[in-house]
Amino acid sequence: MKLLDKNELTGRENMVMKCVWDHEGDISAVEIQRALKEQFGIDFERSTITTFILHLREKGYLDSYKKGQIYYYRALVEEDRYVKKQTKKFADFWFKGSVSALLGALTGDDSEELSEEKMDKIRKIIDDID
Repeated sequence: MKLLDKNELTGRENMVMKCVWDHEGDISAVEIQRALKEQFGIDFERSTITTFILHLREKGYLDSYKKGQIYYYRALVEEDRYVKKQTKKFADFWFKGSVSALLGALTGDDSEELSEEKMDKIRKIIDDID
């Protein structure tokens, strides 16, 4: 069983990427530092953030460019695509790929199959998304 591929993000790298994805436009290390503190209550030194950024660039998640004296970063991987991939991996690992079992866990239904009432609630939630 393959536990972790070389491009898998750590928890902290996920937080950095979330800050990048949530920011409108490209983002500097100082802005990432500020966003991490505001969104997650984490106050990293700039050198630590630079290390995370370096790893994210090596893994193909970020691109960078220099404007004046400041480096800016942009996501190379779309958040939506990443979330879908991670959700599928989660469902495959914990629920043997069963969407029904995953939805059951999310709705608090411990039974093997979702009740018709739960399915109706899920359909309503999905319909309200659009």
